[in-house]
Amino acid sequence: MGGGVMLLLALLHLSSLCFGLPWHTAARVTPTPSSSPSIPPEIMPSGPRPAPAYSPTHPGPRANPPLPNHRKRMPHVIPSPSFIPPQGCEGILCSDPLTSSPLGSPCGCVLPIKVIIDLGIAPYLLFMRIAELEVEVADGTFLKQSQVKIMAAVPSIQDQQKTRITIYLVPLGQKFDNTTALLIYERVCHQKMPLNMSIFGDYEVLYVHYPGLPSSPTSVPRETVGFGPSGTGIDKYPFTADVPTSRTRKLNAGIVAVIVVSSCTVILACVGVVLFVLKWRKLGRPPSVVSPAITQSIPKRSGMRSTLSSSMASSISVSDVPTMATCPLTVKMFSLRELEKATDGFSLKRVLGEGGFGRVYHGTMEDGSEVAVKKLLRREDQSGDREFIAEVEILSRLHHRNLVKLIGICIDGSKRCLIYELICNGSVESHLHGANKIKGLLNWDLRMKIALGAARGLAYLHEDSNPCVIHRDFKASNILLEEDFNPKVTDFGLAREASEGSHHISTRVMGTFGYVAPEYAMTGHLLVKSDVYSYGVVLLELLSGRKPVYISQSQDRENLVTWARPLLSSREGLEKLIDPSLNKIYDFDNVAKVASIASMCVHTDPSQRPFMGKLYRHLSLYTMITLMRLSMIPAVRERRPLRPTTITKGIGQ
Repeated sequence: MGGGVMLLLALLHLSSLCFGLPWHTAARVTPTPSSSPSIPPEIMPSGPRPAPAYSPTHPGPRANPPLPNHRKRMPHVIPSPSFIPPQGCEGILCSDPLTSSPLGSPCGCVLPIKVIIDLGIAPYLLFMRIAELEVEVADGTFLKQSQVKIMAAVPSIQDQQKTRITIYLVPLGQKFDNTTALLIYERVCHQKMPLNMSIFGDYEVLYVHYPGLPSSPTSVPRETVGFGPSGTGIDKYPFTADVPTSRTRKLNAGIVAVIVVSSCTVILACVGVVLFVLKWRKLGRPPSVVSPAITQSIPKRSGMRSTLSSSMASSISVSDVPTMATCPLTVKMFSLRELEKATDGFSLKRVLGEGGFGRVYHGTMEDGSEVAVKKLLRREDQSGDREFIAEVEILSRLHHRNLVKLIGICIDGSKRCLIYELICNGSVESHLHGANKIKGLLNWDLRMKIALGAARGLAYLHEDSNPCVIHRDFKASNILLEEDFNPKVTDFGLAREASEGSHHISTRVMGTFGYVAPEYAMTGHLLVKSDVYSYGVVLLELLSGRKPVYISQSQDRENLVTWARPLLSSREGLEKLIDPSLNKIYDFDNVAKVASIASMCVHTDPSQRPFMGKLYRHLSLYTMITLMRLSMIPAVRERRPLRPTTITKGIGQ
């Protein structure tokens, strides 16, 4: 009996050594659910164990509180509440570098992956895009949006127009596993997050940190972004986090609210100051009243120091002002000396063509590039200045494959020049009626390609430009041809802008005889349908090979539209109308369809003419087979290209 008691005491002493308890308490029974209802029996601690990583401690009632004479033992830590979410997470506030668990996860503090990037967007523009940025980052890192937290957004030190963003990528559980963390690291560091560049611009990764990951980029000094006191970012962190009171949380929320309100106030104040300054400048500017019949002269300026703003302020009548929109130009300024050198002093040998507002010269710049230089004529009424300003204003903002590209301008005293890309294959007029006609290159397929491209260019001016642009002098000589016979519409010297919703523009009748619509010639009312009429005349030229005004066999001057209109309604008439130089190498059904479009375009009633957009769509359907055939044959310009000096008609026409 005595030996049994001694054996029992020895076992109790050994248990006290194993469990870190006083030997006289080791005999206590493990608490049951009834004695500790908040802790299930299957997770009750049975001895010392490491604390779970990165999770706050939420102690419940203990069955075995520590005794004062055992302070050096390992304290019992209840496992993470990941299994049983505690009620009421409002009071949890995690201290840096920990952050609260994402929405939908058990309350707790976890260690996030910290990312710092520079976004190519100003901070004030990013303010309303925070949620979109979270979605973009979540998609790029294969996380949920709730796992992405934007912690800070400040102007970048290197560029105030960029924003430095601090992002926390938060795990759903206690921590990221090594594979997931490495995958996120690689996608972030290698810029595989497909952020929307149209909204956020380009981005640069400055810093990525998480225990176990490789070192982050060196763009940001480590001491400014490291977590620990040493700034190395690799410190060991406690497994549990202190939970401050809700008072601290409320204080931080109040600070955030103050910052947001202050920022909004500053932004509104800045906007108000800008509006006030603009209003003050507008009121302080002296009004300039110009008679519609009298135009002012353009102040003399020289060379590269000339600016278009001084020219825009003059040479414009009151009737021009509503239709002339001011916008920043993207064209280059050339000096007169540069152009004189490029054209050999505007030599007659360099002349490409001559139009109503000046000659066009072939120029070779110092870098070897070839250009077309239109030198405007100086007139007493200074209409050339007005047309110069109109053409520059329009061409500087119109870009289309079927429009001639404006490269630059020159303003030198009273001299005005426009510099275009060089189109060295002549014009439609030169190939139909001029020096290039003997080449016999304009077969039916090429004529349809020209008709379709010219229609596309006019449709762009009428329907895709805001406000729409009326060419007012559309004709065969203003359709230039590239080497592959791609047409480009040129000569916007007479172009006018039409405000949206306006039915017509009352203006002085200008244009080329034979192309001018009858209502425009009689009333001076300029419509987009006036350009449609001119396009119909060009179609008749392509069909018949005749000029808009030609000399008949009786030596009388005949109008092409008057002659062709009765022939467009019958097969016999079309056979008489079609250009004999085509040698009947064409599809007659295709000819009939194009002729029907031409008939609608030259209708005497403008309301019966189609709009250019609808016309282009119909014509593209008719010419689809033709274009497919052109794409299947070798390039039509395998022959020796024409030299620019052989062109008799060009941009100035």
